[in-house]
Amino acid sequence: MRVTWIALAVGLAVTAPVRAQQKPVRLDPAIVSGAVQFDLPSQATGRTYRIYALKPATPPPASGYPVVFLTDGDLTFGPAVTRAALEGLAMDLRPSLIVAIGYASSERSAWMKLRTSDLTPTAPPKGENDPVDVAGSGNAERFYRFIMEELRPALAAVAPTDPADQTLYGHSLGGLFAVHVLFTHPDAFRTFVASSPSIWWDHRSVLKEEAAFAAAVNAGKCSPRVLILSAAHEQSIPQGPLPEGMTMEQLKKLVPEARMIDNARELAERLRALKGKPPYEVSFHLFEGESHSTVIPGSISRALDFAVGIRQY
Repeated sequence: MRVTWIALAVGLAVTAPVRAQQKPVRLDPAIVSGAVQFDLPSQATGRTYRIYALKPATPPPASGYPVVFLTDGDLTFGPAVTRAALEGLAMDLRPSLIVAIGYASSERSAWMKLRTSDLTPTAPPKGENDPVDVAGSGNAERFYRFIMEELRPALAAVAPTDPADQTLYGHSLGGLFAVHVLFTHPDAFRTFVASSPSIWWDHRSVLKEEAAFAAAVNAGKCSPRVLILSAAHEQSIPQGPLPEGMTMEQLKKLVPEARMIDNARELAERLRALKGKPPYEVSFHLFEGESHSTVIPGSISRALDFAVGIRQY
């Protein structure tokens, strides 16, 4: 054993000067082929968004590229780019413009408050034991106006787009936003994807908008395509560290009240029962073995497949 330690000491003495002479590795920003980003100030919301866009390598069709909009772009753009990059190998997606909406801030606490403000349709009163900071919430309509009136025109500088083939994807509060826009502006997008939608927000107030939407579908006034997704572990108490700013007591109270799977599945069943005319369709998928956070990459892949995939649902 003594010989081993002596040999190790000699080895370190010999190699240390060599390591000290090595030049520092140069670190450059990672580049995703075809991807661009730009900051876009909004008059509708009064804040600046960081827009990430992935442009296909192939020329656009005569009608322009289909567009897939993703909320929470700082988190969702990476998985979407990875999935879109596989298109070149699998050839199972139509060439599309992927657009993710993020925030021009590197502080997680800052954009968490901004997303809560942008993605929620209503502003509930603050409760004593509320696990979510609701201050400044309820600006979904302003955020919708930003997408429609400011972001869509700005994309004309990136690539020609097809206004009749566009998709809105959101996860969690982003899924709530997608449900809200579906109910109140069903003609704004061809396809809506609500991943783990936070229907529980403000005592499920978003469902008050459902009746008018259902009547419009049954009357043949709108025919969107809808995909609702959920994760199998979303109604069980997660193991490991608690979510930021939340106590175990709050978590145990929120999980059963939120009814993440049940709310999503029941909504899909009600929408599927409507007598909409083609291309109206509603699909639901439950990801086994996934939680509210781990499901995101899979839900994005499924969303792209549903929105711009070659195979039919």
